[in-house]
Order: sequence, then structure tokens, then C-alpha cells
Amino acid sequence: MIGFVNHINVEMHSVDAQAFPLYVSIRYYVKLLCRHLRYIVLSDRACIVVFGATGLFGELLVRRLVNEQRYCVVGVARNLSRLKSLQGETDISIAVVDRDDEASVTATLTRVKPFAVIDCAGPFQYYGADPYRFARQVLQAGAHYIDIADAPSFVSGISELDSLAREHSLLAIAGASSAPAISAAAAERLVESLRSVTSIEVAIVPGNRTRRTLSVMKAILGQVGQPFQLTRDGKLQTVYGWTELRKVNLALPVYKPVWGRLASLVNTPENILFAQRYNAMTVAVYAGLELKGFHRLLQFGGKLVQLGLLKSLLPLAKTARWIASFFERFGSDVGGMQVCVVGEDTHGQLLRRTWDLVTDDGSGPHIPTLPVSVLLEKLHRGSFKAGARPACGEVSLSNLQPHIESIGAETVISEQEIIPIFKTALGESFNSLPPSVRDLHNTVGQSVYRGMAQSMGPTGLSGRLAALMFGFPAASDNIPVEVIVRSDSNGELWIRNFSGSVFKSRLSLTEHGQITERFGPLVICLGLNVREGCLYFPVTSAKLFGLIPIPRLVLPKSIAHESVDSEGRFTFDVNILTPFGARIAHYKGWLTRSV
Repeated sequence: MIGFVNHINVEMHSVDAQAFPLYVSIRYYVKLLCRHLRYIVLSDRACIVVFGATGLFGELLVRRLVNEQRYCVVGVARNLSRLKSLQGETDISIAVVDRDDEASVTATLTRVKPFAVIDCAGPFQYYGADPYRFARQVLQAGAHYIDIADAPSFVSGISELDSLAREHSLLAIAGASSAPAISAAAAERLVESLRSVTSIEVAIVPGNRTRRTLSVMKAILGQVGQPFQLTRDGKLQTVYGWTELRKVNLALPVYKPVWGRLASLVNTPENILFAQRYNAMTVAVYAGLELKGFHRLLQFGGKLVQLGLLKSLLPLAKTARWIASFFERFGSDVGGMQVCVVGEDTHGQLLRRTWDLVTDDGSGPHIPTLPVSVLLEKLHRGSFKAGARPACGEVSLSNLQPHIESIGAETVISEQEIIPIFKTALGESFNSLPPSVRDLHNTVGQSVYRGMAQSMGPTGLSGRLAALMFGFPAASDNIPVEVIVRSDSNGELWIRNFSGSVFKSRLSLTEHGQITERFGPLVICLGLNVREGCLYFPVTSAKLFGLIPIPRLVLPKSIAHESVDSEGRFTFDVNILTPFGARIAHYKGWLTRSV
């Protein structure tokens, strides 16, 4: 019957209006009749109201729900012309309502009497002093409430409506989106059979050709350079949005790889919720832009915010949206998502389990809408527990998979044993190292060491210039020192803090089993060897930017080793010289594990 009604509409639209004088009137009445017939056919179907129906995700969700042919869909937005355009393409009901207008919202909900209301408007972090006013109205109107929020405080705070939802035997879910609904579904699968969880990392890397609305742009720029907290080594730590650069590698399937995408820390609900739900010691969420120049530009803007030179990048949202639209032709429409869990199984083996998702053909923006379809199916079956809560654990991978496949996305789960890079590079000789040295180089996730050091400082003009370039410490005795070792799929990041003098390096394992260390543009290759319980770090070669070989005549010399003192503490002695004998840095001391 529905197909027949739609067929009449199609045939009538194909008539030439100028050839038939009465066409306009006939078309109007036939279309009105068709719509009434359609509503009669669908009268036994649940009514779903989508707020923000003309936005990127709202429109995709509306089209998806209409195609599923299970619901009567009402699209709600503030722009009448865009709503009419959407109605003309999907034949939905429409209503022009501002979600911030309490009276209009109440009147619409009273008139429509929906089964469920989906909030796709956003950005949710800017919903004002009473962020749950709209959700409260929905529940009081007798409808289920679902949103696609990824704002941490908004998602985690939805529980304040729990009593109201249970009183009306309704469900209120916040975060039915990529974060945290889909990431939690993946984490639920990955933590199975693990007796402890060391870390959970989530990365989202969309293709550049993904359309970015003003709400999406505000959500991105609003947190650049802004402080937030995440869980590291069992403790809350303050970090800043779009910092801590890393690379994300997705290679599924092999003919459309997402490899080497830059990503940085972002503030999403998983940072706090996952630590509580999975007892994870470290949780971090990363997001990235496909065009590396834009990603680094965001990082630069974040530095300006951190330094107090800018209060926020939020006022630049409209300009950034225009720039993003102009450059949308570059890059690709291939994007992806990754959830990585590191933990110990029942046999004591440390494992890394990864769930990868890759989309192409511009289907990436559909991903955040998929949990809504799963939740509506649960509501339709009545298989839900009344209450208000975040979307963690509300959908499963098995429920999501048919929807993922329907948009052409592909997923895979992989597992591998974790062997730290130093253990891989040294082989059997790693076991001959003293326990304190082995422990430091056996880091999974993050470890923090603190102790005392002595620095002899640079000598000569060339030594001082090199020390200034890389941030090596000046001459001083009894310096408090902190060393943070942070391991990930790309190697290890070492952050050394000598009483405020901070310098970083990244250590990676080459395909030949050697370890390289990168200081800014300089990449050096280390010829690790163990002698008499000491680990030595001679420099064997170096390249600028990892590409331009540095001749041995101008190669810095490294006389560095690690060992233990009489108290069994980890000790280090690093002496770096220019080829001409000037000292760049010479520091030595001891460390003990703090975290």
C-alpha cells in the first residue's frame, strides 16, 4: 500500500504542468490524498520526532528512519525552507520550532504525542544553565528521550533525570553517538576475558570531505587549548584539548588504508566514564583532521589559548567553517574509528586488542546516527530498563553490525601480544638487565619516575646553541627530575622535566629491530647494547626529518648508559658532545617509580 501511494506521487510529479491547466489543482488534492492515505497506513507505527532535522546528523538520521519504514517521522528545525526541502525528498511531517522556546516545544509535543524524541541539535556543551530542560520536557510529555551528545558533562550528568524517567517508565539516553555509545560497544567486546585493563584509547579520524556544520565546528573549536581532565595511571590529570600529537593507523581493508593520520587529545565522555565502568587505569580519546596542515594549525591555536593570548577559538567558528568548505575538495572521503584496549588476560599475558572501523564514499557521518536506530529497536520491543543514563553499554557490536554494514563500512577486531620496544630490540639480553632498568623499559600505557639529578651544562658556542635548540638543562646540582614514559602503538614518548626545563623525545622501533630517537627534526639511530648489567646508547647514525643523512664528521657523539646504584635505584648518565668536543648536555642521577 505504501509503495502504491508513493507511486501515485511519482507519476503526478512527472506530469508537465503547462500542458494541463488543471494540473496544479489536481496535483494539490492528489498529493493531499496520498499523504492522508500514507498516515492511515502508518497510523499503527510509532511517531519519532527529530529535533535538529536539517543539521548534518539530524538529516541523515531522518532519511535513515524513513528508509527503515518502521516509524512516522516528524522533522523539527528552525529553518522552514530547509525543512520543506527535506519534506519534499522524504515526505515527512515537519514543524518549525526553536528547541530553546519552551512554550513552542511543549505545544508541539502535546500536539504530536511522540513515542520518542531524538535531539540532534547541539552543540550540547552550550545548552545553558539548565541543560536538561528540553529532555525534562520530553519525559514530562510521556516520550522517550535520546540524544547524540558527546559533551562529557552533559552526557555524564543525564542521570539527574533518572527518577523522572523511572516515574514515567521511560528511557532517557545521552550520548547515543560515536562517543560514547559505539566506542563503549567496542570496549565491551574487547575487555572480555581480561582480568585487568591497563588502558583504553579511542581515535576518530574523519575524511576531509566530510561536511562540517556550524554546530560541529563550534564543538571542535570550543575545546581547542581548553583544560580538561582524563584518567592516567589511576589518577585524574589535567590536559588540554588538541595537544599530544600521535598517529593513527587503520589498514582495513588494505585497498583503502587510513594510515598515519594525525590525532590529538579531545574531551569526550569516555575520559571519565570508561575509567569507572571498566576500571581502566588510563583512558584517552583522540581526534584528527585528515589535512595535516589544518591539524597543526589547530594545535598552534591551542598554544595561543594556553598562553592566554586568546580566550577561545570559538568566535572563529563561522570563518573556520567557510575555510573548511573551501578546502573540502582536498583529501579524501575515507575516515575511520579505532578503539584499542590493553590489558592482562587470565594467563598473565599482556594483550593489545583493537577494533577498527573504516568508511568511504562519504558514509562516515552516518556512523554517529547508528546507535539511535539500535535504541529505537529496543524501545519498540520494550526490551529496556527505564531510567536516565549515559549510552555506555546500551548498544552492542552485534546489534550495531547490521547497521554498519548497511552504509558500506567495514570493521575488524585484532589481537596481539605486547612486547615493549626495548625488549624487542635487545632480545635475550634484555633479561640480563637489572630489575629497575627492565621495569622502566617495560612500560605499557604510562609510567612516571621521579628522583634527583646533576647537570654539568653545555660548553662552547656550538654546545650552548644545540642545548638551547633541544631544551637541555643548564648547569645545576641536586635538580628535582621527573621522567614520564608514555607508550602507544607508535613507540614511546619520553618527557623529561629538570625542575622546569622540559625536553621531549619519541622512541620508535624500525622494521629492522633498531630503536630511533627523535628530537624535533633530528632522528638518531641507537646501537643499544648490554655490558656488565649496564645498557649503553651509542649513536650510530642520524637524519634530518628522517630523510636527510647527517655525515659522520658532524654527527653528535653520545656517551650514555643506564644502570642501578647500591640501593637498587635506576640510574642514568647521559653525555652528548658535538663532533668538535663541545658539550651539549651532560646529566646524571637516579629515579624511582612514582606512578
